[in-house]
Amino acid sequence: MLLTACAGPATGTSPAEIADAADCAVRETLAAFGTGGGEDLPAAPRAGRVPEGFAPVAAVECRMPEVRVLPAPEPPQILEPGASSLEDAAPAPVPVPPTGASVDVVRLEGDLGPLLAQLARRDVPARPDQACMAMFEVVPVLYLLDADDRAVRVRWPTDACGFLLEGAREGLAGLRETGRTTVSLS
Repeated sequence: MLLTACAGPATGTSPAEIADAADCAVRETLAAFGTGGGEDLPAAPRAGRVPEGFAPVAAVECRMPEVRVLPAPEPPQILEPGASSLEDAAPAPVPVPPTGASVDVVRLEGDLGPLLAQLARRDVPARPDQACMAMFEVVPVLYLLDADDRAVRVRWPTDACGFLLEGAREGLAGLRETGRTTVSLS
């Protein structure tokens, strides 16, 4: 899927809504992954800048589950009644994997300073004649948590075309994963 953006968001960002907890099972998570769907899921709290007085101690990233591609096993051979050898055998039916979307909820801890510095950067405004490449970027769905596990969904600063500013993801690199759960969205 190709999307185009020819004007970035406004440079002023309002504060994020403070929620009781981080929630990855929301429409905005699927939209950020570019998968579509999720109309029956609730809306996420409003994303924005870290509100005054909110003291983050950890982060939660909503990630697409890791996909591991394994070679298909050889299907077992079933000897049909009346067949004289396995050469006449029909392959067994292959089970169909379950369908449905899911998301990994990953808790991250460590020095939040570099991440907060990245999130505090200002957007680069678009020029009236701005031309942008037609492409899709998966933007991390990220919540910051305070000591009471209240959460704010952050809005990442973007360039003139609406893409993450260079180096923005590097703020996540210094954090360590301290927990992971998978949540079904269906």
